[in-house]
Amino acid sequence: MPSSSRHPEIGPDEDEQAGRFERLEDSKARVALSSESPARTLSIGALLGSLVPPGTVFSLEGGLGVGKTLLAKGICAGLGVSDEVLSPSFILVEEYRGVLPVFHFDLYRLEKVHDVAGIGLFDAVDGRAVVIVEWGDRLREGMLDVDVRVVMRITGPEHREIAVEACRTLLAALERGM
Repeated sequence: MPSSSRHPEIGPDEDEQAGRFERLEDSKARVALSSESPARTLSIGALLGSLVPPGTVFSLEGGLGVGKTLLAKGICAGLGVSDEVLSPSFILVEEYRGVLPVFHFDLYRLEKVHDVAGIGLFDAVDGRAVVIVEWGDRLREGMLDVDVRVVMRITGPEHREIAVEACRTLLAALERGM
């Protein structure tokens, strides 16, 4: 279970932090992206991961098989995670180390709200780690302060619509990087 005592005081050095935003506090907007392949979904995730600062919380939303875990793999790649990123569906949370610590949660199997606290989700949101929550829409509104909400929808056998809601600064950088 993640807790603040498990997070060593580590973070990216100045070179690793270059290109990341200091804060994600300006007003939010939404951009719709299209992916025609798993490789494209992975690259969108990698770009997102390369842009976010410590403390960012992602909510990945969409039906079964839409590609949430693939997008999470991309986010982790953009954060310099070299480990294999797996779906935490059965163990509920995975912890990775890259230029920032990453906690990857999967809420699909949780039945009750109090279970979320039991797996350490709120402890992981500590301002130092990046937190990725698959099935974040299963949480009641306002339960978790989400910085980047990604809603995915299947539009064809390998095609996906990926709607990203985040601060305008992040979205502008995302669009420039596409």
